[in-house]
Amino acid sequence: MKKLLLLLTLCVGLTACEVRTSDNGDFDGLWQLSAIDSLGKGRTVDMRSSGEYWAVQVHLLEVRNTKGSHGSVYFRFDFIGDSLKLRSPYYDESGEGGQLPEHNVSSLKAYGIDRSEQGYKVLTLESDEMILEKEDVRLNFRKY
Repeated sequence: MKKLLLLLTLCVGLTACEVRTSDNGDFDGLWQLSAIDSLGKGRTVDMRSSGEYWAVQVHLLEVRNTKGSHGSVYFRFDFIGDSLKLRSPYYDESGEGGQLPEHNVSSLKAYGIDRSEQGYKVLTLESDEMILEKEDVRLNFRKY
C-alpha cells in the first residue's frame, strides 16, 4: 500500500511540473565574444580579454561583462534558421529597472549591438564556434 501511494504521489508530482525544453541546438550556452570585424574598414578588434559574453538559455539571451564595467542586459530573441533577432532589452543594473530606451544603447556597442531591436545573419553555428553578421560588423564567438 505504501509503495502504491508513493508511486501515485510521484506520478501526480511529475505531471504537475512543466518542463521547458529548448530547440536552440548549439546556440544555447555561454559564448565569449572573441573578435569584432569591421566590414567597412577592414579591421579586426581582438575582444578575448574584454570580458564580453553572451549567455543563451531557452528564450532569453543575457549580454554581460565579466570585468564589471557594466551590468547585464537581457533580451528576448527569435532564432529561426540563419536569422537571429534580439528584442525587448532589460537592464540588470540598480536604478535602471526596466526597458532600455532606444536612445540609450551606447553601453551595448561592445557587444556588437547598436539598437534595442537588432538582427543578425548566422554565418556559422557549431558546438564551439559562432559567427554573426549585421550591416557593418561580423561578431566572432567561442563557446565556453
